[in-house]
Amino acid sequence: MRKSNDLIMEIGCEEIPSRFLPGAMEQLKDGAASVLKENRLNYGKISTYATPRRLVVLVKELESIQEDLVERVKGPPVNRAYDEQGQPTKALTGCVQSQGISMEQIEEETIKEARYIFARKEIAGQPAEIILPELLPQLIRKLSFPRPMYWQSKEVRFARPIRWLLALYNDKELPFEFASVTAGRHTYGHRFLAPGPFEINDVSHYFRCLEESYIILDQERRKEMITDQLKQKAEEIGGEALIDQELLEEVTYLVEYPVAVDGSFDQAYLDLPQEVPITTMQNHQRYFPVVEKESGRLMPNFIGISNNKFNPNIRKGYAKVLQARLADGRFFFNEDRKQPLEEYVKELRNVVFLESLGTLEQKRSRLVELTGKLSEALDLSPDKSEKAERIAHLCKADLVTGMVNEFTELQGVMGREYARLSGEDPEVADGIYEHYLPRYYGDQLPSSLEAALVSLADRIDTLAGCFATGIQPTGSQDPYGLRRQAQGTVNILFGMKVAIPLGDLLELALDSISSKIDLDSEEREKVKASLWDFMIQRIRFNLQEQGTGHDLIEAVLAVDFDTVTELFHRVEVLNEYLQGPLLDDVIIAYNRAANLAGKAAGGEVDQSLLVEPAEKELYEKYQVVRDQIKDINDPAELLEKLGELKEPVDRFFDHVMVMVDDDRLRENRLNMLFAIKALFNRLADFSKLQTP
Repeated sequence: MRKSNDLIMEIGCEEIPSRFLPGAMEQLKDGAASVLKENRLNYGKISTYATPRRLVVLVKELESIQEDLVERVKGPPVNRAYDEQGQPTKALTGCVQSQGISMEQIEEETIKEARYIFARKEIAGQPAEIILPELLPQLIRKLSFPRPMYWQSKEVRFARPIRWLLALYNDKELPFEFASVTAGRHTYGHRFLAPGPFEINDVSHYFRCLEESYIILDQERRKEMITDQLKQKAEEIGGEALIDQELLEEVTYLVEYPVAVDGSFDQAYLDLPQEVPITTMQNHQRYFPVVEKESGRLMPNFIGISNNKFNPNIRKGYAKVLQARLADGRFFFNEDRKQPLEEYVKELRNVVFLESLGTLEQKRSRLVELTGKLSEALDLSPDKSEKAERIAHLCKADLVTGMVNEFTELQGVMGREYARLSGEDPEVADGIYEHYLPRYYGDQLPSSLEAALVSLADRIDTLAGCFATGIQPTGSQDPYGLRRQAQGTVNILFGMKVAIPLGDLLELALDSISSKIDLDSEEREKVKASLWDFMIQRIRFNLQEQGTGHDLIEAVLAVDFDTVTELFHRVEVLNEYLQGPLLDDVIIAYNRAANLAGKAAGGEVDQSLLVEPAEKELYEKYQVVRDQIKDINDPAELLEKLGELKEPVDRFFDHVMVMVDDDRLRENRLNMLFAIKALFNRLADFSKLQTP
């Protein structure tokens, strides 16, 4: 049995931005697995860790020697390898010499009825400690970051300058050089509490040393410590910590030794809209707000996470900075509300939305127009339609206020507050905030249809305008958040059962931008087709997130649909029936008909050419089912009716030959199967479904 040891590599850096670290750990883990596999080094488990100053990979039970490699190299044909006396020719001896083997290491093999010589080379595995110093620099070089730096040379890039490297195979040092830094057995502790350097004896000593040097290496443990401390501090204050998961993730990668520090601010700032101090604490200072347990009302307290032992000066510093930011917020709030929200609409003409799409005022005008058309399409009452258009008119006004200019995260929130202070209808005020919903997959939807229509108008206007001017997401690049806009559109259409055909929605959006972007009919069709495909991608993503099987998604998307609501309802019903006998019957009937229907021209069925009893019976049943489902939209009812075709379809194929020599009979029977297939395609392309 081969011996194994643990490998550890630490990349010590200047502070790496927190948002880079989760992706870097994943790359490091995948890269290590790939490099070790390529080099025939077996291992037990790979773990990665990250703090602001270090990236670490740990490989457990890494075998001490590579697996042996057996290579077979193709040589000359056998009939050219030996002469008439059976002696090796120059072709064979040349092959043996070039491969560095003996004649005993050659083999013969037949390939396509010809015999060939093969050189069999056995390459013994090397010790891990010999080859790892060559592999580890490759692993570091594979890491990529959104905005890398170069400091040592333009050939070497990393998230931040590398200051030290540690590499040990159990207790053996693995020396290599990267970015003019030589790997050794030294690491560094907490920058302030135990800077080091510290010499490491072996892998287990590395973890003990970090722990003693105030480094909590495991990010999951740090997150758990932060959560526990937040809850404990909030309990001591008499409240509950408002723990935003994104902020918790970010703070976890901002510290190496988390210590919760509670503080307070002037209670007078609680008169501000609650979102102002919460946003200031969370987004600007990375603090966790504290709320009352029962009411959820904000308390004049916060909890920050320090990367140092507690000191009263830390609390004072935290409070001082927060107080200044809150004072700014109060100033802007008081200044903004000196005039009603309506007055800010006039200033939208001074702000460019997108160069190709004009100003925010032009955007506002398109939103009002689009919202009106959507209201008309849904036959909304005059009162609801008026409210929706008022939301569209005011929804961007807060973008030019001092508060939103300073605290951009409060767009919509301040619009709602200023609308309330201006005496607008409460539903209009709420709609201004809610037209930004949903902000991400799984986020809440608007509470009113009026706000939902403005949200739809806003999203499809942006999508249509960007696609029409050639702005589309490419790979991982999506600077205008178009995937998010499209996903939100799908979520609203489905989640709020908005019965507007997707094609009509895209047409309305293209009509709206026509005053700004002139497209001829051919260009317009291309833009619409690209938009349609883009929306289908987001529908597919949405269904996948719901756990829908790939085959069912493709089966439903393969046939026409009008509204997203209708499409998702089909998926729900088919998913429910997948485990039952009815859908099996439908799929069997469909496949038997569809297999031959593809050969049909799709013409009319001539009843005078139906000569066999089984084909007459099938056509009669087809007509009955066709007429019965004409006005049925419920997928479950459609399935029930389509299931009635199974038995006559079976009898037809049992007793009737379709591909007969008589051209007229053959074509007529194929046309009948084509018509039957078209009935099934009201729901899905059943040939794509995989049944148990």
